[in-house]
Amino acid sequence: MTPRTALLGLFGWISTLGLLGLSPAHAESAAVAPATSAPTATDNEQGFVSLFDGHTLEGWTAARSQHAGDWGAFSVNHEEHAIHVYAGQQANSEQITDCLNTTTEFSHYILKLEYKWLGKRFAPRTDYDRDAGLLFHVHGDLSRVWPYSLEMQIGESPADKPRGKAAAGRFHSGDLFVLGKHLRTDTPIQDKYYAADGDLVTGRGVPTALGTEKPMGEWNQMEIHVHGSEKAIFILNGQVVLETRNFTQQTEEGQVNPLTKGRIGLQAEWAELLYRRIRIKELPSE
Repeated sequence: MTPRTALLGLFGWISTLGLLGLSPAHAESAAVAPATSAPTATDNEQGFVSLFDGHTLEGWTAARSQHAGDWGAFSVNHEEHAIHVYAGQQANSEQITDCLNTTTEFSHYILKLEYKWLGKRFAPRTDYDRDAGLLFHVHGDLSRVWPYSLEMQIGESPADKPRGKAAAGRFHSGDLFVLGKHLRTDTPIQDKYYAADGDLVTGRGVPTALGTEKPMGEWNQMEIHVHGSEKAIFILNGQVVLETRNFTQQTEEGQVNPLTKGRIGLQAEWAELLYRRIRIKELPSE
């Protein structure tokens, strides 16, 4: 390389740094500095839009909110770019449940998120399996901690744990819960558990023998495919764990109508956890 060529290369390098807003003194540190921005939900996921930007809870409302800017049991963990449930609360202290809902309703969509359990549990469930939930088709009074909705359970109980009462209760990620006596779904069942080729049963809750959480402290991937009132598919860590269909709601007069849309909700149930990378892809109506 000639001195002139080397000099031209140096000028070009300095010019490039100027366009990037960097000085030569910062070039090396910039090259190795870790990223500090939140994970981009739309990377390699065409059509997905983030519902949480990792910085604020705008676009959400909490059942326990007392005023604008208050999100109850939920706050932003800026280091993890996540929604933090019960942040800063003392382990085993008395806490209250809460629900964080979107301010927008959705009908046909794919929703993805990640969740991770942290160590603390709170009274009155200090000896229960950890428990939370992903709600969809949320409707009615949003000040209700458990609003009318359908739920994909989030919980650390293994898939083979039987149902029980109190501390023996089952809280398994992927189970179906129906929150509202006026709501029903049809789910294929065999021997009281979800089975893709089972008989369709109309009801308000179904456990699944499928699905495995990752070890404590690791991120789990959740996904639901919702098609209006027609069906919803639950996916945990890449595995389909349940499908339910034909969502209906009964009026006070006894008329049965399809449940076609609603908000999306995240539960807080006496266990510390993080939610992040919450993103949605709306689908055309069938």
